[in-house]
Order: sequence, then structure tokens, then C-alpha cells
Amino acid sequence: MRSNFSIYFIVSATLFLSTAAAEAQNVAASEPAPTPIAGSGVDTGTIEVPAARSSQFLLGAADVVHINVWKDAELSQTVTVGPDGFVSLPLIGDVKVAGMTADQLVKALASRLTTYIVNPRVTVSVVEIKSRQVYILGQVSKPGGFPLIAPTHVLQLIAEAGGLTNYANRKGIVVLRQGPDGEKKIHFNYNNVVRGDETQNISLQPGDTVVVP
Repeated sequence: MRSNFSIYFIVSATLFLSTAAAEAQNVAASEPAPTPIAGSGVDTGTIEVPAARSSQFLLGAADVVHINVWKDAELSQTVTVGPDGFVSLPLIGDVKVAGMTADQLVKALASRLTTYIVNPRVTVSVVEIKSRQVYILGQVSKPGGFPLIAPTHVLQLIAEAGGLTNYANRKGIVVLRQGPDGEKKIHFNYNNVVRGDETQNISLQPGDTVVVP
């Protein structure tokens, strides 16, 4: 009697476990697969690379650029453009870069490296801009030189310099600009400009110095 009961218990437990496993499989099959999340480390089978916006900044003397040649540590260097507009690199020697954009320099370097490397992969990044600088002195929070990358007006430069101090003469600001006939003084009335008079809010040129007395 006890033996028959044990056999009956074992058979019942086996049937119960088999039924539970089958139901679990059905539930798992009915649930949709999780959607991979970008950046989560799940391989989706495709990689999206954002299109790089080509730089329109023209390189000049004293600018610092980093040149990277894939899988070639000796050719990958950070260099400063000389006063003559050239940089010197291993294998290819002097290369004129002044007047080029970073994209144009990439093509020029890759073309010259094909003599030594099969299908060279080159990237160029601008580390520091020194060829196009404007300066602001006097009663501003952060006086000094600023790179002139995009068109910049006097009011924008003042904002980059942290704004005027409480002691600034807002009506006596002057822009000093070197020209063929010598230094030129351009007056800037801060109060008038912030009230809407844009005639004095001129676009700055490389080498301009804004003096805030």
C-alpha cells in the first residue's frame, strides 16, 4: 500500500513539473524580444556614425594641430604651424598648411603619404587657434585674447570676457584696429548698443583690441 502511494506521488509530481515548464515556455514565447538600447552594449547589427561637419576655419601661423595617422604612432604628432605657414613631418618633410581647412589638410597629407603607406587614414584636429585672435583689455571680468573662429561683434566679445565691471566707462569703449594707414580708433557706446543702436557694434577682425576704460 505504501509502495503504491509513493509511485502515485512521484508520477503526480512529474506531471505537475512538466505542465509548469510547458506553461513557462509558452509565456516566454508570447513575450516580445527586448528592444536593444543604443549605448547599452547590445549588438544591434548596425552602427550609426554621425556625419562630420567639415571645418571652414583656415589654418594660419602659430595654430596648433594634431595629425593622426592610423596605426602609425611615429607619424601621429601635435605640431605648431610656423611663421612661414609650414609644418614639418616625418617621411614627407615640410608641408604648407596656412590657408587650408582641416579637411583640405587631411586630403593633402593622405595624398603625399600614399608614397610610403598603402591607403593611409589621416585625421586632423585643431588643438589651439592663435593665428586669429582678438583682444579685450581693461574693465572686464576676464581680459585677454580670444580666438576669432566665427564672426564676432564687440558686444559678443564683451560677453565672452565675462561682461563689464562696475567701474567700466560704458560710453568710452574703443576698438583699436591696425590698417595700412596705421592704427584706427573706433568708438563703441555700450549703452547705445544695448538699447538697439547696432551701428557701433562692428564685426571684429583678427588683431583687433577692445579697450574698456
